[in-house]
Amino acid sequence: MYYRLTYISSSDKTRIGDSMLNGDRPLNIGEGAAADVQLPESEFEPQIYASILRHEDVDAWYLVRRTDCHKIQVNGRDMAIAQDLNSGDVLSFENAELRFQTFDDGEYDSASGALYKKHRSYRRQYLIVLGLVLLALGISLCAVLKPREIDLRHSGVKQQFGRAVYHITTDSVYLLCDTMIDGRQCRVAIESIELDSVASGTAFLTDDSLFVTARHCIEPWVADEEWDGVSYQAKMSPELRLATRAETANRMAGYEKYTLKAHCVISKDFEVYNFYSTDFCINKSRDMVVKLGTDEQPIYWRTIFPIANRRDMELGDFAYLKATRLDRDVPRSQIKMADWNEIVAFAKSKNHDIAVIGYPLTDNDTDDVSENYGNLMYFECEESQGRATGCLPLTAPINPGNSGGPVFAKIGNEIKVIGIVSKVDGHATQNTFWAVPITEVLDMHRDGDTIVTDSVIYRR
Repeated sequence: MYYRLTYISSSDKTRIGDSMLNGDRPLNIGEGAAADVQLPESEFEPQIYASILRHEDVDAWYLVRRTDCHKIQVNGRDMAIAQDLNSGDVLSFENAELRFQTFDDGEYDSASGALYKKHRSYRRQYLIVLGLVLLALGISLCAVLKPREIDLRHSGVKQQFGRAVYHITTDSVYLLCDTMIDGRQCRVAIESIELDSVASGTAFLTDDSLFVTARHCIEPWVADEEWDGVSYQAKMSPELRLATRAETANRMAGYEKYTLKAHCVISKDFEVYNFYSTDFCINKSRDMVVKLGTDEQPIYWRTIFPIANRRDMELGDFAYLKATRLDRDVPRSQIKMADWNEIVAFAKSKNHDIAVIGYPLTDNDTDDVSENYGNLMYFECEESQGRATGCLPLTAPINPGNSGGPVFAKIGNEIKVIGIVSKVDGHATQNTFWAVPITEVLDMHRDGDTIVTDSVIYRR
């Protein structure tokens, strides 16, 4: 008899799914090669959370607490000094959850690291095997006679929804100031620039007439990964310079209020719609306003690029507006947004196929919408709170220009949008990109399109 201990969540997301086998030897859960659940850094803390030991007389295990400074739970309840473990129990530590499962189909040799399976007797099994064969033949026959259900990869996502997917470009940025002139509140233009390189992405129209895209497509200054905040003039793009100028002035000025807005064009064939970034609904509650420079000459910058492990910041990479000026000949969009329960159900299902359509920037210089397929890797969420804690990690061959495009999944008998393409993870070992869950749009739209007040966090 042996057991398996498997990571089901971890602050280090690369460990999710990793497992270890064990038999007779004790297993220490803490800093060590056996079960590397990291403790918070402190020279006064013990190095072990708990140990798994085996009962002497029976094939069973129990957990012994080794620290009084950190919370340990079994199945969501705080554990005492020692507690028996049953197969399926979930062990929760401050930064990881592991599932404990027992097996009696063999023995695990801790010294050699080998698992020796038992040889079972299969007497009186011939009739059962024959019955299973006949049952398999019957199922196969039913599958042949039954009309085949088309999966996502053969359902023609591009043909069904490509008409409702658009280009979105940002070509210029304006710095405005609300000030008092002759006792009256006025908005004046301080500076305007044309972008050296037009920001290009994808937007899509939903069945309830919302244009949805990625926020960095309409505010290209919020995700400038090239600028490290050190060289003020050398690396700073013109749009980033205006962004820091506006944010710094708002933090330090008196009655004057500075606004930065970009001119955006949503287009497809002969359809052209002009908007400004300030027309879109944006949730700024996860923005980080970084304080740089010196105390005498501070520089402030608003960003959604992850800093100091703030992965939840990327959930703010979405924007939408109500499409009230559509051409009369435009057919009604068929793109539906999946709700919270549908995304959770899809994440728990066996079929994780996804499809992405958009306008990638390629050397072919084509102006046609493209489609690519991949898989959902996992979904980080708090089901009890009904909210996502991170973006959706997906695998698919996408390129710059896909940002803001829809991520489709087959949910039941319908194909719906589960996410908005955000960015590619250039540091990942696999081709991984991130998508903002579409529930971020649904929640904000249902709350009356309220723009949440932003919070300020300073870089240490």
